[in-house]
Amino acid sequence: MIPNHLKISLRHLWRNRLFTALNILGLAIGISACWAIYRIVSYEFSFDKQQPNRERIYRVVSHFKSDGNEGKNAGVPTPMADAIREEVPGLEKVVPVWDHWKESVLIPGGKTGSNRFVEPKKLIATSEQYFEMVPYRWLAGRMATALDGPNKVVLTQSRAENYFPGVPAAQVLGKTILYDDTVAVRVSGVVADLDFPSSFDAQEFFPVRFTKNSNPNWGGVSSNTKLYIQLVPNAAPANVLKQINAISAKAGAENMKKYHFRRWHQFIPLPQVHFSTEYGENMRKANQNVLYGLIGIAVFLLLLACINYINLTTAQMPQRAKEVGIRKTLGSSRWHLIRQFLGETLVITVLAVTLSYLLSRWAMATFQELIPEGMDQYTEYGKIAVFLLVLIMGVTGFSGLYPGWLVTRVQAVSMMRGQVTTEVGKGGLTLRKSLIVFQFVVAQLFIVGTMLVGRQLHYLLNKDLGFNREAVLTFDVPWKLQDKPAYKDRQFTMQQELTKQPGISAVALGNAPMNSSFNSNSYQYKTKKGGIIEKSMFMKYIDTTLLSLYRIPLLAGRNLAASDTVREYVINETALHEFGMSSPQEAIGKYIQQLDGHPIPIVGVVKDFHIGSFYQKIEPVLLMTRKNRLTTFNVKLSTSNPAQWQAAIQQMEQSWKQFYPTEPFEYKFYDSTLEEIYTRERNMSRIINLATAVAVVISCLGLFGLSTLIAFQRIKEVGVRKVLGATVVSIVGLLTRDFLKLVLVAILIASPIAYYFTNKWLQEFAYKVDIEWWVFAAGAVMAIAIAFVTVSFQSIKAALTNPVKSLRSE
Repeated sequence: MIPNHLKISLRHLWRNRLFTALNILGLAIGISACWAIYRIVSYEFSFDKQQPNRERIYRVVSHFKSDGNEGKNAGVPTPMADAIREEVPGLEKVVPVWDHWKESVLIPGGKTGSNRFVEPKKLIATSEQYFEMVPYRWLAGRMATALDGPNKVVLTQSRAENYFPGVPAAQVLGKTILYDDTVAVRVSGVVADLDFPSSFDAQEFFPVRFTKNSNPNWGGVSSNTKLYIQLVPNAAPANVLKQINAISAKAGAENMKKYHFRRWHQFIPLPQVHFSTEYGENMRKANQNVLYGLIGIAVFLLLLACINYINLTTAQMPQRAKEVGIRKTLGSSRWHLIRQFLGETLVITVLAVTLSYLLSRWAMATFQELIPEGMDQYTEYGKIAVFLLVLIMGVTGFSGLYPGWLVTRVQAVSMMRGQVTTEVGKGGLTLRKSLIVFQFVVAQLFIVGTMLVGRQLHYLLNKDLGFNREAVLTFDVPWKLQDKPAYKDRQFTMQQELTKQPGISAVALGNAPMNSSFNSNSYQYKTKKGGIIEKSMFMKYIDTTLLSLYRIPLLAGRNLAASDTVREYVINETALHEFGMSSPQEAIGKYIQQLDGHPIPIVGVVKDFHIGSFYQKIEPVLLMTRKNRLTTFNVKLSTSNPAQWQAAIQQMEQSWKQFYPTEPFEYKFYDSTLEEIYTRERNMSRIINLATAVAVVISCLGLFGLSTLIAFQRIKEVGVRKVLGATVVSIVGLLTRDFLKLVLVAILIASPIAYYFTNKWLQEFAYKVDIEWWVFAAGAVMAIAIAFVTVSFQSIKAALTNPVKSLRSE
C-alpha cells in the first residue's frame, strides 16, 4: 500500500512540476531560515548547561549609586574572596577569577628553534577550587599541586598543542615558558578542553595567591577581578548575599563616605552569566531578547512557508477533482484520502529539508559575521537530527492535514461533474484569504521594520556629532612600551615629524571625541552662596591641537596650554549647566576640583559633542592635558587631494618603524571606529532585511497560488466578458481587485503593530528618528506593488486566454 501511495504521489508531483517546485522552494526557504536560527539559538542557550551543580553556582557582581546614577560592574573588590571564605557560612567554594595579561610568550628550544606568541588571550589567575568546580579532565599533572606555588601555569590541551605542537601532554609537563622575556614559568598541568559551551573559557591558569593586584583594597572595583561562589546544598542565596553585603559595606565604608557613593553586590546564577550583557567585561555574551526575537522570526517564517504550501496545494484541487472523485467512488475512506495528501506533503517536506541544508550552509557562509564565535566547534548532530525530525513531522501535519480534510468534504458526484471549485471555495476560500492576510501582515511588519531600522542606523552613522570626523585616522602608542624609559616621549617627536609630511594636514595626540571607552570621576564646584555642587564628569586627555583638528568650537575662553600635569580645564556646555552656570563667559575663571584634589580653573568652554553612542544623552565632559596620558595619534589627512592618502599612510608606516620598530603599524579610519560602536544595530538591520526578503518571497508564492485558483474559478466569466467586449486592462483590474483588498486589510492590521514595536525599540535611544506617517505609506505602496506584480501574472494570462477555449464546453 505504501509503495503504491508513494508512486502515485511522485507521479502527481512530477505532472505538476511548477507547483511542486514552488512548494519545495517555499518550504525550503522557511525551513532553512528556521534551521539556521535554531543552530544559533540552541548554541547560545546551551552555555553552562552541562556544568555540574550549576544551580548552586553564582557570580558575585557589584552595583553602585552616585550622584543619582546607578552603575554596574562584573568585578568585586580584590580582598572579598579571602574575607567571605572564612566569615560567611553556606559557601562550599569561593573561586576568584582574575584576568591576566602578558605581552609575549616565548617557548625556548625545540627542533625548529624558539617560538614567540604575542599578547596571548584568555589568561586568568585563580585557585585550585576552580578545577574542583569546573569539570576539567586532567591529562597531566595533579589538581592538588598544580597551583600551589609561584611561577606555575596550567594549560588547556588546545593551548598546549599550540605552544608545543606534536608533544604529548605528559611530556609538556615540566616544560618552561618565558613570559614577557623575563618571567620563567613551569607547566604544572594540562587539562582537556571542555566539550560543551561554557562561560569558563580560559586557556592558561596561574595561581592567584602569588599574583599581584594593582588595587589590593576594598575601595576600587575592576571587571578584571571576578568572583564565583558555589553554595552548599540547601543554602539560602538571599542569606549568603546579605552577609556578603554586610562585610563589603563595613570594609568599604570609608571610601564610600569619602567619595559619596554607595556600593552593594548581587548574585547572577551561572545559567544567566552568558546573558548578563549589562555588565561590561572582556567576555563574549548573548542578548537574550535578541535570541527570543530570532525565535519569533523563525516561527513566523516557518508559518508563512506552511501557509504558502496550503494555498498552493488547495489551488491545485480543481485539477485533481476527477482523480479524487474516482477514488471516493471506488471506496476510498476519508483517512485514505488524507493519508494520500499527507504522503505527498511528506515527500515535498523531505525534499525541501534537503534543499534547505544547502541554503542554510550558504546563509551561514554568507553572513559569517552574524554567526556566534565557536558555534561550529560544538555541533550536536543528535539534537539537530531530532530537531529536523520534529520539524518534518510538524510541517507535514500542519501543511497536509487541512488540504486532505478539505477535499474529503466534497461529494464524489460533485467532483465527477467538475463542481469541486465551488464546493471547495465555500468555506476554504475565506480561510485561504485569511491566511493571505496573515502572510502580508507579517511581511508588512518586516518591511516597515526594515525601513525604520535602516533610517535609525543611517541617522546614527551620519548625524552631526559636534565634531568633524572626515579623513581622520587613529593609532595608539603600544601600551607595553608606554612606561619604558627608552620609549618615553617618542610620540611627541613622531608627531612633529608627521606634521611635516605631505598629504597630512594636522596631527593631534589625545583621546578621540567619541569612542567606546570612558574615564570619569566626581568633581565639586563651590557656588557664590557657599553651596557645593557635586557631579560625576567624564574626562578626556587632549593636547593643544586636538580641538582644532576635530573642529570643536570654543564658545568662550581659550584652549588648553601645554603642561606635564593637569593645571586647567576646558568644559562642555552640559558641564556648564550641571554646575549651575548661566553662560560660557560666566564659567571662565571658576574653579572645580576632585573630591580629594585641589581647585583647578576653567579656562574655556566648548560646544557640546557626543562622547558615546546615541543610547545615552550628551554627558558633562572635562578636557585636560597631561603629558603621560597622550598616547593616541589622531591624524587628519588632506581632504583636497584624497589621491595622496595611500602615499601618506605609507610614509606614516615608515615613520612608525623608526620610532617603534618592534611593533606592527595598525591604524583605523575614525569613521570605521565609530561604525563599530553600532555593530549590534548593523547586524540587527541585516537580520531584519534578510527576514523581510524571505517573508516577501514566501508571501508572494502564497498569493500566486491563490490567484491561480481564482483565475481558474473565473475562467468562464472572463471568457464571457471578453466576448461582450471587455478589455484586457478591465479584466486584470477585475481579477486583482480582491487581492489588493486583502493586502490593504493586512496593511491596516500591521501598521499599528509595527508602530508599537518600532517605537518601543527606538525608546532605547536618547537620540532617534521620528516615526513619520510616510514610512507606513511607503511600506504600504511597496506591499501593494509587490502583490500587484505577483497577481498580475495569472490575471494577464487569464485575460489573454482565447474565450473559445474557456467556453467551448458551454
